[in-house]
Amino acid sequence: MSQNLTNLPPGKPPRWTPHKFPPTLQEDNGQYFRDKNAARYPKHPMEPAVIASLDTDPTLPTKTNIMACGSTLGNLLRFVRSQDKTFRIMVEKVNNTVFLIRRENSPTELIEGVRGYGHSFPEAYTTWDADVKGSATHQRIIRYKFGGLDIVVRFEADGYIKDPKNGSVHPTPSKGSIQPSVDDIVNALATSNVTTKLPKSDTRLQVKKGGSSVEQKAIFDLKTRSMYTKFTKDHLAEELPRLWVSQTPNFILAFHTRGVFKAEDIQVRDVRTYVKKWEKDHVTELGRLAALIHRVVDMVSSAPGSRMEISHQMLGRLDIREQCPGSGDVLSAEVRGRWAELAGREGGGEVDGLGLNEKSELREKGAGSDGDNSDEGGGIEWDEKIDDFTACSSESCGYCGKCSY
Repeated sequence: MSQNLTNLPPGKPPRWTPHKFPPTLQEDNGQYFRDKNAARYPKHPMEPAVIASLDTDPTLPTKTNIMACGSTLGNLLRFVRSQDKTFRIMVEKVNNTVFLIRRENSPTELIEGVRGYGHSFPEAYTTWDADVKGSATHQRIIRYKFGGLDIVVRFEADGYIKDPKNGSVHPTPSKGSIQPSVDDIVNALATSNVTTKLPKSDTRLQVKKGGSSVEQKAIFDLKTRSMYTKFTKDHLAEELPRLWVSQTPNFILAFHTRGVFKAEDIQVRDVRTYVKKWEKDHVTELGRLAALIHRVVDMVSSAPGSRMEISHQMLGRLDIREQCPGSGDVLSAEVRGRWAELAGREGGGEVDGLGLNEKSELREKGAGSDGDNSDEGGGIEWDEKIDDFTACSSESCGYCGKCSY
């Protein structure tokens, strides 16, 4: 059995389609990958996004210092905020760009103990348009400047809000709302038919045309919560750091009572003002994040093979290690060569509203201000040593985590 991954530029996220008469939804009961991108393309999880970016903007390698995802930047932000969440990040420098790649124990690691309606609600309340029918996730890439660095971030978007007049619009901004600090939309990705079957080593990436561009201002993030927590928790405050990383302007918070989401219990909010205020209130922590990213760039530039691993297993301690042999490359030889060739050219113009969708098929045979660059690590400890995390000898995998095969 082989797996085909098909990119569909420019792509389109699912459309917000609320019910007039809310149905009673079944609680989530499926199996869900912890890292969907690694599950589909384990050898090079970032490569489909890189290929899409190069196809739409060949000058990108000349103006990108960091290429990351919402997960890796979010984990580094949690670390400087002294939040206890373990993570591993593979770091590799290709020409003048440092790639940050998420690394779980296995590319097919599943989320345990899934409960609630976080999957069934968006399935019922969003709709894939005909030109991207069959998709299951939508991921976008945005670019912004932070800490003096040009950063490209890939993140998963839950959908967009359609304007009945011209196609895509966000809720009316509240007074004093500020536009998100995003330079350009680079692309949009969507993948179809999430499967819990093991990915094969002969996954093939194809590129086709499909979808249409959707403005960043129409994008939303979505969370579901029990009605019992509506007045006991500030759910938006918990999500603001993540919304800041992705510069997502709209947030839908839906409360349910035994699987029923009444219209009056679904909040659709323009949160740009809240994101901007969070940024101002946390300028010290964002300064630490900027300092940490700069330090990572400096260290990987002098590391053997311009690659290393970041591991956070203990609160207040960040381990920087040399990558183990066989940990895999961030890009295939072909795409790396293309990136290097384009990186040698002069920088070009700006990128506007570009996008891409992905579909995967099994066949039998997915900004902030410059901040403060002061190096106040807040108890950061650096442990530069080699530690082998590899528990897999399979040469065909290329993922090299603590997997079960």
